Amino acid sequence: MSNYLGLYIHIPFCLSKCSYCHFASGVFPGSLIKPYFGALRREMEALPGLLQRLNGKGSGTADWVIDSIFVGGGTPSLVDGQEIGQTLKSVRNSLSLAPVPEITLEVNPGTVTDDKLDCYRAAGVNRISLGVQTFQDHLLKKVGRSHSVADSISTVELCRRNGIDNLNVDLIAGLPGQTEEDWQENLGRVAALSPEHLSLYLLEIHEDAHLGRREGPAGASLPDEELVADWYQESVEWLGSAGWEQYEISNFCRPGRQSRHNLKYWTDQPFIGFGCGAHSYWAGERWGNERDPARYVELLESGEPAATFRSEITPEQHLEEVVFLGLRLNAGLDLRRCRRKFGFDLRDRFGRELSQLAQGGLIEIEGDLLKLTPKGRLFSNEVFVQFMQ
Repeated sequence: MSNYLGLYIHIPFCLSKCSYCHFASGVFPGSLIKPYFGALRREMEALPGLLQRLNGKGSGTADWVIDSIFVGGGTPSLVDGQEIGQTLKSVRNSLSLAPVPEITLEVNPGTVTDDKLDCYRAAGVNRISLGVQTFQDHLLKKVGRSHSVADSISTVELCRRNGIDNLNVDLIAGLPGQTEEDWQENLGRVAALSPEHLSLYLLEIHEDAHLGRREGPAGASLPDEELVADWYQESVEWLGSAGWEQYEISNFCRPGRQSRHNLKYWTDQPFIGFGCGAHSYWAGERWGNERDPARYVELLESGEPAATFRSEITPEQHLEEVVFLGLRLNAGLDLRRCRRKFGFDLRDRFGRELSQLAQGGLIEIEGDLLKLTPKGRLFSNEVFVQFMQ
C-alpha cells in the first residue's frame, strides 16, 4: 500500500514586496534566479536519500507516492516557464507520482503569458492559484501589489483560454481603507469570474511585515474588526447560496474541488518543503530552510544542508496542532482517530471545556465528530486556546 506525500516548492522572487507579507520573498537581483533554481534542484535530487533515512527501514522511496505539489512564493510566475518545467521534471525523475497528482502554481495577475501557461501545462500543472486579494486599484496600490484589477480579470480569461479548469482566487478582508462597498464588489467580481476555489482570508498583521511596522499596534486605517467579521459571515452565507461549499474556515470550493495539498496541512499528513524558508513535517519532526535566498544557494553549492532549524514536536504540541488544524475543517475533528493517535478520548480529558464551549454555541459534537459552529468559526481562537496544555 502506497503512502502519499505532498511537496512544497518555494520561489521567492517578486516584483515588489507586499506590505502585509512576512514570507521569505522579496525583490532580488535577476542574476540570482539561475543559481537559485540550480540549488533548488540539487536539494530536490537528494530527496530519495532523505526519505530512506526518514523511513528508517531501508525501503527507499518505493512506498512513497507524490500526490500533491504546490509551487508557491513569492511569485513563481515571474520566472521563465522553462525553469518551472525543469524543476517539476526533477521531481518526476527522482520520485513516483500518483497517476493524476494535484500540481498547483501560484500566479500573480499580469505575470503570465500563453507561452508560460504552455510550459506549466506541459510540466503537469493542473491548478492555478491567483493572488487577486481585492478588486479595487487604490487598495492594491496601498498594500504594495504590483497588479491592477484589469490584470486580474485578463489573467483569469487567459487561464481559461489555455484550458485551466481548476482555478483558485485569493481574497483578503480587512485591508487598510477597505469598505463594505469594496467587499461587496469583491463578491460580485467572484461571481462573474466563477473560480472553482476561493480562499478568503482575514488580514493578519505581522510585526516583521512592513504593514505591521507602519500601522503599529493601533492599526489606525484598518476597518473595524467586528465589521470585517460581519463581512466574513455574510460571505459564507452568500457563497453557500451561490454554489460554493465551505470546507475550511478560509476555503470554499465547487463540489469536489478542495485543495488536496492544503488538506495535508490540516489533517496531520507529512509534507516536504524545498527552497529558501520552506518548512517540512514528518513523524513528529519539523525543520525549516535558510530564509535568505543567496545564503540558501551558498549552502547547497557547498554541499551543506539547507535546513537551519529542526524541532521535535512533543506529544502535547502534537495534540494541540491536531485539534487546532482539524477543527478548522467543516467536516470537523474525528474523535475516534484522535483516540487511536493519542490513546485517550478528548471528551474525557477536556470534558469541562467542551461542555462550556457547547453551552456558548461555539462547538457541536455529532457522533464522533467535533465541529465548530458558524459562530465558533468567528471566534475560533477562543476555542483553540481551550485545548492548549
